[in-house]
Amino acid sequence: MRVKLLLVLFSLFAILSCDTASQATESNTDSTISVASEAIETEQPNKQSPEPAPIVRETFRSWQEIKDSGVIIAVRLDWESESELHAVASASDYHHSLLEDFARSQSLTVDWVEVKSLTDMFSKLDKYEIDIIPRHLTISDARLKDVDFTDVLSSDKEVVIAKKGTKEVALTQAINVVVPSGSAYIDSINTYAPSWNITQTDTTDNVEDIADKIDAGVIQYSVIDLSEYKLLRQYHKGVSTVSAFPKEVHQAWAVAKGNQDLLHYVNNYIAASHIIQLADTERKLDIKAMKQKKLPLRVITRNSPETYFMWRGELMGFEYDLMKKFAKKYNIKLQMVVPDSFEDMISKLENGEGDMIAAGLTRTPERIEKANKAGLATSIRYARVSEMLVANTQAAAINTLEDLKGRTIVVRKTSSFWDTAQKLAEDYGAIVEAADESLATEILISQVANQEIDLTIADSNLVAIEQSFRENIDAPLTLKEDVPYAYVVRKNNPQLLDHLNQFVRTTYRTTYYNVVRNRYFKTPEKRAKQIQNRLKMGSDLSPYDHIVQPSAEKHDFDWRLIVSQMYQESKFNPKAKSYAGAQGLMQILPRTAKEFGVTNLEDPEQSIQGGVKYLNWTRDRFSEDLPEHERVYFALAAYNAGFGHVRDAQRLARQIGLRDDKWFGNVETAMLMLQQRKYYSKARYGYVRGTEPVNYVYDINQRYLNYLRITR
Repeated sequence: MRVKLLLVLFSLFAILSCDTASQATESNTDSTISVASEAIETEQPNKQSPEPAPIVRETFRSWQEIKDSGVIIAVRLDWESESELHAVASASDYHHSLLEDFARSQSLTVDWVEVKSLTDMFSKLDKYEIDIIPRHLTISDARLKDVDFTDVLSSDKEVVIAKKGTKEVALTQAINVVVPSGSAYIDSINTYAPSWNITQTDTTDNVEDIADKIDAGVIQYSVIDLSEYKLLRQYHKGVSTVSAFPKEVHQAWAVAKGNQDLLHYVNNYIAASHIIQLADTERKLDIKAMKQKKLPLRVITRNSPETYFMWRGELMGFEYDLMKKFAKKYNIKLQMVVPDSFEDMISKLENGEGDMIAAGLTRTPERIEKANKAGLATSIRYARVSEMLVANTQAAAINTLEDLKGRTIVVRKTSSFWDTAQKLAEDYGAIVEAADESLATEILISQVANQEIDLTIADSNLVAIEQSFRENIDAPLTLKEDVPYAYVVRKNNPQLLDHLNQFVRTTYRTTYYNVVRNRYFKTPEKRAKQIQNRLKMGSDLSPYDHIVQPSAEKHDFDWRLIVSQMYQESKFNPKAKSYAGAQGLMQILPRTAKEFGVTNLEDPEQSIQGGVKYLNWTRDRFSEDLPEHERVYFALAAYNAGFGHVRDAQRLARQIGLRDDKWFGNVETAMLMLQQRKYYSKARYGYVRGTEPVNYVYDINQRYLNYLRITR
C-alpha cells in the first residue's frame, strides 16, 4: 500500500516542487525520455522468500572459535557507521578504529552488526549474537553484574547540558532530565542527584539530536560525556553545560560474562600498545618520538575537493590519500586536523597542535620567507600545478593578456593568486577585487559559472575538477606554470622533514602517485549527448526491470523510482566505475557492498538488491514523522552525498529560518550553502559539493515523473 501512496504523493509534490528545484540547481534535466499518452500495466513482482531464522546460541564464542572463523563480531549504533572528518572525530570513531587494529593484529576481520540503541547492544551480547561491544562504556556496578569489562581505555566526566543561557543547576535541585534507556547516566543521577526526575528514551537519538531537541525546547536537560560536549561545541552553539557530576567515570569495552579468553587477548593488546585516549594536547615531537610513544601523525589540511573531504561516508582527497600512503610506509597512525584558514594552519603548526601541513600549498618565495620567520621549513616539491585564469564560456573571449584590460578578477588577499592578480592589474589594466576570505576558490569558480563575478584565478588541479562538473567555465590563459606544492613542518623536526623528502623521492611520478592524481584531477571527457531513444508503450524502462521490481516491492519503493536512480548512477552500465571506486549499476562503494552482502558489484542482481537495501537504510535513518515523499528525497540525497551531510544541511536550514522537513527550496538550499567555508567550517561533516546531491535528487525526480506518465 505504501508504494501506491508514494505514487500519488510523488506525482503531487514533485510537480509542485520542480520550479523551485530548477532554480536551485545547475543541472540540465534528462531530455532523452519521450512521454507516451497512454499507461501500461506493470509486472507483478515475485514473492520473496522469508528471511532465515537467526541461530540461537547458548553460550559465548570462545577465543578459539573466533580464531577459527577468522571473524570477530562487534556491534555499533547504526548512526555511527559513517566516517567523520577527523577534525570532529568522535569517541566511537576512535574505539572502532582501535578494534580494527586489534583484529588485524590477530589476523581477524571485524563483522559489524548495527543496532539502534545501547539497550539493543547489551541485548545482543546477552544473547551471544556478538563477541564484543567496542565502545566507551562507563563501568558501573549495575553493568558488572551482567558483563565483563576490558582494562580501562579512557576516563571522562559526565555533564548536564541545557539550552544556551540556562542558569546553572544544583545537584539538589529538582529537574526533569531525559537520558537514553540503558545508559550509565541513570546510575550517576541516582547516586549524585536522587531528586531529579528521569525520563528514559528508547529513541535512536545521538548527541547532536539531543542537542537539537534542547535547542528547539523539546527537551530541557540531558546528560552527556564531557568529551562529547567538547566535540559538539565545535559545530553546535545552541547548548551549554549547567552542571557536572563530581567524579570521573572509567570507560572500557564489554564482553559476555565469563569470556575470559577473549578478555585476556584484548587486554594484552591494550597493555602492549600502551593505548590511552589522548586529548589534542600541544606537542612538538619529531617522528621517531611519535612512533616510540605510539602517537599519531597530525596532518593539518584543508577541507576541500582538492585535499580532504567526505563522499558517501568515505574520507578521501589527493592530500589524504598521499598521507595515508606515507603513514603506512612509516607505520604510524594518521590524524587529520582541519583549521579554518591558512593563518590558522600556520598557527596550529607553530603551537604544536599539528605536526605538518599537507594542504596543496604552493611554495612561493613569499611563503618561504614567511615560513622561515616562523621557524618552519618546506619540503621538496611533491606536485606541480599551473595558475589559470577562469572565465565563463558566454563572456567576451580572452585570447591574450591584453584582453584583460577593464576585466575584473576576484581573488582572496591571503591566496597565492593575489600577487599574480596585482601584476595583471599593473601590466595589463585588469581590475582586481578582494574576495571575502571565507569564500574558497571553488566557490569563486561557481560564481564565475553563474556569472556573479567576471573572472578568478585557480590552480590547474581545481580547474580540472570543476570542469568535470561544469559545462560553462573555461581556462583561456595559463598565467604561471610549474608552480610547486610543498609540505610544511617545524624546523626543529628534521627527521619528519627527511622522511617526507624521502617519501616524495620514492613516490613522485610512480604508478601509485599517478593513479591518485588521475583519480582526482584528470578531466574526463565531457559527456556526449546521448541518442534520444524513444520509450514506447509496452517497452521496458531498462534492461533490468525484472530485477528491480521485486527488490523495490520488498522495501516499499516504487520500482520506477529505482530505475530512475539506476540511470542516474550508471546509465544502465553494469561495469560502470567512478573515480572514487563506486561500482556497478547502483554505484556502490566496496565497503558499503560488504555491509549489505554484495560480493560482486558487476552482477546486476546483486548490485540492484544492494542498492535498494542501502537506499532503504538511508530512508530509515530519517524520522518517520516526515511525509513519505520527503523521506525519499532525503534518502536519495544521503545515498549521493552521505547521511551526515544531509543532517548538516537540515541543521543549517533550521538556523537560517528554513524548514528542515522539506527538501525542495529548503534543505537543498542549505546543502548548496555548505559549499561555503563560513558554513561548512561549523558543520560536523564539513565541506560538501552541494550541487551534486541537489542535482541528483532533482534529476531523479524529473525522470521518475516521466516514467510515471509513460507507464501509467
